[in-house]
Amino acid sequence: MADARLIATLSSLLGPLSDVTEERTETHATFLIRKKVFAFTRSSGPGVALKLPKEKIAALLQRENITPLTMGKRTMKEWIVIEHPKPAEYKKDLALFKEARAFVDAEKKE
Repeated sequence: MADARLIATLSSLLGPLSDVTEERTETHATFLIRKKVFAFTRSSGPGVALKLPKEKIAALLQRENITPLTMGKRTMKEWIVIEHPKPAEYKKDLALFKEARAFVDAEKKE
């Protein structure tokens, strides 16, 4: 289950962004832009997953606290996981959250 303090921190950080909505379950929180997911807390481990362009991910993987998102045996091409020891430290990554929001919002509608 995701840390309640982490979810509260992310809610206060992302909630004010234009057109962002939040969905919560007992195990995690999902952040959406126009009903499309751009970030979520993980129920199976620490950290927050973000959807970003593959090119951006390649550069971000140089950071010690960022890893590719793996779901089962599959590594997701456009998703990373950011891990910080304290929820408040995610505030430093606000620009990445905004970038993820813009990236998902700009995706072509199917």
